[in-house]
Amino acid sequence: MNITSQSMAKIAAIAANLAALNDVMTTAAKRSAEAHELAQSAEVNGAIGALLDLDSILDDAKTLYGAALALHRSKWLP
Repeated sequence: MNITSQSMAKIAAIAANLAALNDVMTTAAKRSAEAHELAQSAEVNGAIGALLDLDSILDDAKTLYGAALALHRSKWLP
């Protein structure tokens, strides 16, 4: 298989998006684990506080996921 510089650029872009997605999902997992621990300790206000910006974090994850899929599906880069 002949990998062109365009193919390498596409692979690098997908890999970069997936690396960022991994970082964002790790952050989301840490936040939810923290919230869970707080809730189990009856610190419900702290638990909810730990989750307040989780929707924004998950929106970022969905965007990165979509970008990786769009790059993979793109016809302008082989």
